Amino acid sequence: MAIREWEQGQRVEAFVALRKLERREYPGGERLSLEFGDQSGRIEAVMWEGFDTAIDELEVGGVVKVRGIVGTYKDRPQVRVERIRAATADEALPADFLPHSPVSPEDLECGLAASLASLTDPDLRGLMEYLFTSGDLRAQYLAAPAGKLWHHNTVGGLAEHSLNVARLCEFACEMYPYLDRDLLVCGAVLHDLGKIDQYEATAMFDYTDQGRLVGHINTGDQRVAAAIGDIPDFPAETAMVLRHLIVSHQGEFAKGSPVVPMTPEAFVLHFADELDSQMGALRRIADKTGDAPWSEFVNLIGRYIYFGHRQSRNEPAET
Repeated sequence: MAIREWEQGQRVEAFVALRKLERREYPGGERLSLEFGDQSGRIEAVMWEGFDTAIDELEVGGVVKVRGIVGTYKDRPQVRVERIRAATADEALPADFLPHSPVSPEDLECGLAASLASLTDPDLRGLMEYLFTSGDLRAQYLAAPAGKLWHHNTVGGLAEHSLNVARLCEFACEMYPYLDRDLLVCGAVLHDLGKIDQYEATAMFDYTDQGRLVGHINTGDQRVAAAIGDIPDFPAETAMVLRHLIVSHQGEFAKGSPVVPMTPEAFVLHFADELDSQMGALRRIADKTGDAPWSEFVNLIGRYIYFGHRQSRNEPAET
């Protein structure tokens, strides 16, 4: 049974991904503070006793078998763990607990191929073909997440998000014909390329050392710059404005961009990226909220989100 289906008062016994493991002191002794996850969601947990032996074999990012009772703490679901142990390799595979993009791998592959085939600028098309046909970058790109928790945090999330951004940019080019369409499409496909190196997957997504220390913007720019360096006579101006799209796409210094958008295409890419990332996050929050009209408080954006109109907007108004 998926975590999302666990109900208060239910006794559960299941294999889950171990997302957090902390030994904490309290006035009466020590407890374990845990978080479990699977493809359907996450849930907090606590274990009050009997964990001294088990804790040595548990590892964050691994799979555990847990038995306990579902309750609540501060109005949030929480499992009171009775027993826990590490799962063996023949019982569960870590990859089975990773969420997957709702877009199929085949559709993501086709979407990427279509974006590359649509390019008419010979230099940009040559660069994209070089990037996505040499080595294993294409497979990594199609499998990587676009985030750890906030948006498109799924297998295939990077490609889903980037192709969505590319489509938004194409729409903007229809409205504003003075934009460089090929440049924008390439920037959209490549803007989060460094996330291939930013995250690693076990039974959950987490940051790599490089992801934390260098960051996806710098790593993505380095990958693109290295590929450009391998292509003889690649135009310097094209290289510069393409790299500007990558390094400015977060839009603000406070959000991690080393420069702010300074070309029309960079403005469009930033807003398209922001729109799709927020919509991806809201989709995840909506899924978690279910049929309730309001979400829980979303700390990252400091507000509740209302979804009630999706069920009630066609009901007669009260007088």
